[in-house]
Order: sequence, then structure tokens, then C-alpha cells
Amino acid sequence: MKFHCITPEERLRFQPSIVAIEQIAKYPLGNDFFQIDHGENYFAFFDRLGEVNYYVALDRDRVVAVGAGILRQILNSPAWYLCDLKVHPDYQQQYLSLRLLRYALGGSLQKCDRGYAILMNPSRLARIYQRFPFLQFRHATTLNLYSFDAETMDRFSSLLAAHRGPISYLSLQGIKDLRLTSTREILPLLHVQWGVTADQGHSTPLPGYTHMFCAPVEDELAIALIAKGISPMATATVISQGMAESDWRFILTSEI
Repeated sequence: MKFHCITPEERLRFQPSIVAIEQIAKYPLGNDFFQIDHGENYFAFFDRLGEVNYYVALDRDRVVAVGAGILRQILNSPAWYLCDLKVHPDYQQQYLSLRLLRYALGGSLQKCDRGYAILMNPSRLARIYQRFPFLQFRHATTLNLYSFDAETMDRFSSLLAAHRGPISYLSLQGIKDLRLTSTREILPLLHVQWGVTADQGHSTPLPGYTHMFCAPVEDELAIALIAKGISPMATATVISQGMAESDWRFILTSEI
């Protein structure tokens, strides 16, 4: 098995094999399932987040596992965002997730020893991250993920603004879409933005769209939503290394 960090010049050559692994995976969404579609340029979603290091595991010429490490500026400090870790079903019993991560982090730690990952629950990957002997990945927080239609979003937009400041609604159409298994159609989706990206989206909710956002379970926004009878549609685990003092409210669903 060979591990390799893709250069920008190699992206087009590797993209079909990476997409093939992506199309195998299905994720629950209410009573339905969805697949992720990164559009014509698979890497565009990751490039918008920071400096991308994309890794593949190769069985001869076959791509059998993938993962990304994105060096970002988080509240004025660098940190690795570890994401898109996937293994082909035929290779699930070979500890490829752990081996690929070990290869990727072995060189990356010289640049920065801080990092985090966001794992949709339930996930076995949290245990894999915490098995590194030379790193201290620990549970950082749990995120509540919310999904509102336009009417509900409009009703609660003032509550979000009270806790997050100015907000907007960003589409990632053609960059990262959710394709419903039942209909094979793209879900019309907007991600609530705040902070430095608050001016990047639509100013108001859009009819016919699903509006998503997230909040740490211990955050005042999540507590206020519970008080109003609003439950999350899903949860995600955040694990981190060297980021114990971080304010995890910076995470947006447009980054997950």
C-alpha cells in the first residue's frame, strides 16, 4: 500500500477515483438518505477553507482511501482541519483510516501541531483519532445541527442574530450539494453564515430551501432553541489536539 499527497497538477488525474469513493457513501437525512456531490471541481469546496493537503492510499494504481488536511486560520491562530476521510468498502478491515492519518500527520505537524475534526454521529472515527500514540486528540464539544424551512428560519433569525451577530444564507450549489437518494434530486440548501463570512450570502431566507446551521450543545443559542422546543436534526462530535481553549462557535455547516 502506498500513501501519497496529491499535487495541484495531479488533481484532474485523481479526481475520478476520488469521486468514485464519494459516490459509494450514503448518509441519513430524516426519513431519507443523501450522497455528497462536489460538482465539476471536487477540490473547490476545500480550497475555499485554506491550504489544502489531499492524501490518497493506493493499492497499485487504485485509490482505496482518501483524506484531507486543511491548514486554516482559526481566530488568528493556525490549525489543521482534518476532513473527508473515507475508505473503500473492500478495504475496511485494513486500518487504512489510521494508516493514512499517520502518514498525513507525520509531515504536517512540523507546520502546526494544532488540529480538529468534525465527525457526524454515530462515528467510529472518533476512536481512530484518539488512538494516535504521539498526539492527544480529545473530545472538544458536540455540535447540534439544525434544519429549518424558510418560514421557521425567518421566525428564528432574530434569535440567531442575537447570539451570533449579523447573519446571511449561503448556497454552495455546484461546490458541495446533497443529492437525495429517493429522488436523485439536489436538495435546495442554504447555510447560515456569521462572523467573518456574514456578508457572503442572501440577506433573507428563501422559500423552497432548507436552511442549516449548528451550535455547540453547551452554547447559549442551543439552550435557547431547546427552551423553544427546537431539537437538532443530527449531532456531530468535534475532537481536537492543542485547541483546548477554542471557542467552537466559529464552526459553520458550510465547512462540514
